Amino acid sequence: MKHRIVVKVGSLAVTDELGGVSAQKIKALISDLHELKIHGYLPILISSGAINTGRKLITKPDEKRMMISYQQSCAAVGQPLLMKSYIDALSEYNWPCAQILVTHEDFKERKRFLNIRNTINRLLDDGILPIVNENDTVSFEEITVGDNDQLAVMMTEASDAEKLILLSEADGLFDKNPKEADAKRFEEVEFNDNFSGVKIATKTSVGRGGMDTKLKAVRKLTPLGVDVILGTFLKEKAVSRLLIHKGGTTFKGNPTKQKSRRKSWLSTVVKNDSYVVVDEGAAKALLEKDTSLLPVGIKKLSGKFKRGDVIQIRHKSKIIAVGMIEYDTKEMELIKGRKSDELNSILDFAHSKVAIHKDNLLLKKDEL
Repeated sequence: MKHRIVVKVGSLAVTDELGGVSAQKIKALISDLHELKIHGYLPILISSGAINTGRKLITKPDEKRMMISYQQSCAAVGQPLLMKSYIDALSEYNWPCAQILVTHEDFKERKRFLNIRNTINRLLDDGILPIVNENDTVSFEEITVGDNDQLAVMMTEASDAEKLILLSEADGLFDKNPKEADAKRFEEVEFNDNFSGVKIATKTSVGRGGMDTKLKAVRKLTPLGVDVILGTFLKEKAVSRLLIHKGGTTFKGNPTKQKSRRKSWLSTVVKNDSYVVVDEGAAKALLEKDTSLLPVGIKKLSGKFKRGDVIQIRHKSKIIAVGMIEYDTKEMELIKGRKSDELNSILDFAHSKVAIHKDNLLLKKDEL
């Protein structure tokens, strides 16, 4: 039986810190993945590095407002160079690859999501290595995945993978900054273990993610029954060693897997920094009565979102559910705290009487 695994590598795992692709690092990574392929694994590679690969070729602007176009230009130049290096490394094994560039919109819209799933299935059936990255040349704040840890989460769920491996500089989760001499590594974290009190180190100088985004990835996948393994790319055979528990931290998935594919999908596409805060009555209704979320129960909101985005629902600083919002940020600001029969007099067009329909809700208690 073939075992599907998603492997996510950060920028420094495949590029040089000062910019440019590292053929040596990529060759070592592909060698490791090919060995896994021989032993019955079907890897899916989530690869950062396009922006850093092209960084030396694009003039950095003085004005901060031009930074987005600078990064997009770096990605446009860097992505084909990065893929060429992968193709060169894979040619030694006569192993073809495919490039898949996506944005958050592609996962949020159900039809596009299913198209991604079907494409991945076909590629793996034909023995092709899917190499996935965020489409940084077109991404902007409203549609960006934001970091490839989040992308890896969504791709793991879409591909029905058994495990997600996140490679970074740190060799797992430590109780404090791993650079401190007395830092201790957690070898395994059970599904119900609470690691919220761990001191989190900062992200690297090149990547957009960090330990915080990795722990958010863990929290989204382990309820679905998926194991997440976090380890370093600085060791030889970086992926293989983690699968045989010679380093890193394994976060165990829920022994009881989520049965609903739609709820699994909701849990992985949720935006990390967008949420609504609900009052006591709304929280109780959601958790005890299986109802939709009405605008009247919403006290405030945070972050930017569009209609159809999956966002968090919070009460007293705790996430109690996630769901697909029926209104964008501006509309929600106008109707929060208002009764459903008032919506038509407030908005030019009221899409729905509810803020989030119960069919598009995933309560956090349902994950356990």
